[in-house]
Amino acid sequence: MGSLGFSEMLVVVVIALLVFGPDRLPELARNAGKAIARFRSEASRSVEELKRAADVQGLDQELRGIRDDVRGLRSSVTGALGGATAASGPRRDDRPPPTDPEAT
Repeated sequence: MGSLGFSEMLVVVVIALLVFGPDRLPELARNAGKAIARFRSEASRSVEELKRAADVQGLDQELRGIRDDVRGLRSSVTGALGGATAASGPRRDDRPPPTDPEAT
């Protein structure tokens, strides 16, 4: 459906004048303008909310990917270090902790 040309718009205005009368027509036009402005505002707000939700969803997916990468790195590091520490066993130090003779 295309936009209205001048002649079509003139026919609509004449019919509106005949149906609603010249006294009510400005009030109806004002209310229609307010309704259109409100609709545009709500539509714009909804689009912005959808964009934010899409951004949050994208960030959430990116965060999950990073988390998976970190888990994989952690498992490879612990796997590489696990063999070296398991062979040597836990370290025990039977010596007493060092003391500072000047502190007493």
